[in-house]
Amino acid sequence: MVGLADKEDDMQVAGAEIFSCAVCGARLSAPVREVHPPAEDDTWTPLDSPVDPCPPRMAAGTFARDPQPGRITWGSLPKGFGMSRAGHGPGVDLLLSPGDLIGTTKILSRWGGCCGPSGHEGPNLACAGCGAEVGVWIGDCYTWLEAVLNGRLVSRSAFV
Repeated sequence: MVGLADKEDDMQVAGAEIFSCAVCGARLSAPVREVHPPAEDDTWTPLDSPVDPCPPRMAAGTFARDPQPGRITWGSLPKGFGMSRAGHGPGVDLLLSPGDLIGTTKILSRWGGCCGPSGHEGPNLACAGCGAEVGVWIGDCYTWLEAVLNGRLVSRSAFV
């Protein structure tokens, strides 16, 4: 599985939420709270980062709505998945730190890039429960280090 989210016992964040697969209900994230996305000028890529390793675009334990909707091509919804079951709807992609992912597996045939996964091959993260293509892990040398969940295929709920 991608990411380790063993921090739940320590994390008591007011207003924390979790993301789950809207197809099968499997959990996809550690508890996270919504914040504004960082400004592009405040986010480094590995090529320009003054520290090594380059920090993720989103801080651990946070998520944001992607300020650039439509930059990722998701493709069609899984067969038999009706829009009435969809999570956030088209165009509402969700940014997380890759370390906050749980319950996902890599789609190795789309894990290409120069120094890490570029995300240009389409979704490269699948739900470990049902195989739905729920996200993209981006982490090449010229890209931000981030995980982007397909808002159509995830649902969110309060972490209790």
